[in-house]
Amino acid sequence: MKKILLLSVTVLVSILILVGFSSKKKHPQLTAATAATAINCIVPANIIPITDAEFKVRYNPNVVMVRKNVYSLTAAEIASIKTGVTAMKALPYTDKTSWLYQAAIHGTTLPDNLPSWNTCHQAGASFFFLAWHRMYVYFFERILRAKSGNANLTLPYWNYQTNAVIPPDWRNSAAGNPLYDGSRSATLNAGGSLPASIMTAINNALDLVPYYDFQTSLNGPHGSVHTTINGNMYHTNTAAKDPVFWLHHCNIDRLWEEWIRKCGGRGNPTDNPWLTKTYTFFDENGTAVSMNGSQVVATASQLNYKYDFPLTRICWEKISHLVFVQRTFLLRKVAPLMLDGRIQKANFRQEKADELDNFITRTKKTRINFGSTTAPEKLIISLGGVKIDKMPEGVIEVYINLREGETPNASSKSFVGLLDLFEVEHHQNMKGMGEPDDIELDASKAAQALGLTLADLKKAEISLVVRGNSLRGQEVKTEAKVTIQRTNFSIHQLK
Repeated sequence: MKKILLLSVTVLVSILILVGFSSKKKHPQLTAATAATAINCIVPANIIPITDAEFKVRYNPNVVMVRKNVYSLTAAEIASIKTGVTAMKALPYTDKTSWLYQAAIHGTTLPDNLPSWNTCHQAGASFFFLAWHRMYVYFFERILRAKSGNANLTLPYWNYQTNAVIPPDWRNSAAGNPLYDGSRSATLNAGGSLPASIMTAINNALDLVPYYDFQTSLNGPHGSVHTTINGNMYHTNTAAKDPVFWLHHCNIDRLWEEWIRKCGGRGNPTDNPWLTKTYTFFDENGTAVSMNGSQVVATASQLNYKYDFPLTRICWEKISHLVFVQRTFLLRKVAPLMLDGRIQKANFRQEKADELDNFITRTKKTRINFGSTTAPEKLIISLGGVKIDKMPEGVIEVYINLREGETPNASSKSFVGLLDLFEVEHHQNMKGMGEPDDIELDASKAAQALGLTLADLKKAEISLVVRGNSLRGQEVKTEAKVTIQRTNFSIHQLK
């Protein structure tokens, strides 16, 4: 493995994305064609990435530890978590094992700019999202375990697909409870449930085979959990201060493992930039440790933890790494779409369809090839220039071609996915970051279920629906004010 000397100011690997509407577009992919851009964070100087052998000698115990569902923990295990969190919160924020220092690694507004602060949505964004958070949660878990005094403690996950209510000990407002955060949605702190569409969006992401498509689609429900919980959780710079953050991201890591266990051609990245990209965190002794993507692809053998999955097969099949790299724009709408209320619709009936017509003529095609053949295609909806004036205590669901009179519901054939407002909020509130990337939603499943042809896209209608949390079986209405400057349909193809 080639060793990379880390500079005192870390660099952000930015994927070069060609922007425009030509008929032959390159889909963003991880290659050597990357650019280094200085960012506002510091990594300790002269840190050399730890080798696999060194890591095993220093950290790996003989027994693989099990991360459990938070709802299966014993009272003693929850007490250990509270002890660890209390101890971390008692430390000054300059201590690398303190609660605030660890939270600041994800993001902070504190002016000190200490080593590794503010690295999530810079060094950890885009293609490195899952890998960065796996390392982040792993080292946090080591610190929590050490502070708790329980050598067997592991970080639990919150599986909102089986129980969409924040665990009781995390919403108990009794004085001195270190797991409570009063800034959250009052509905959720009162025992309310996350919107069901989050769970549907997760299942849709798990069905996608290429790794990068799975990761991109997971961003919608991931960000929606953040924004739905609201309070500290919906700001990148405060999210990790909420103790429920760690349950959430432990679950996101578990979903990565669940995805890989579904087999069917699923495989982790083999791109050299992804495998060798290095990040620096701190262990339970406050020692800086630098790791790369290649060292976190197998949790049990490399990091000595696993999840409490039932006995099942683990894939050893030969993996075909599909990457959808060629993009053809079909339709674009540049008139602003303003969501200020419950539902907003936009159709393409009045838009120019030259690019779509040219594509149909050139390819002599009438339908999108959704099948798993030698040339599969995906229908992508891109939403760009998104601006948030009011964040909902809930989610924004996206549908295509809802039937007249149909009540929007995530079980509908028309359901596409969720807007990732978490990433938008971060860009909007951080100076110098510019406009966020377009939000891309894979509409293939909906389009296939509806039997849409290419020509049907000319009269397609997109609906945006604001959905609140629920309490005692009733939805709690919420408001959102969101502007979308442009909406596009495109086809992603294998090259």
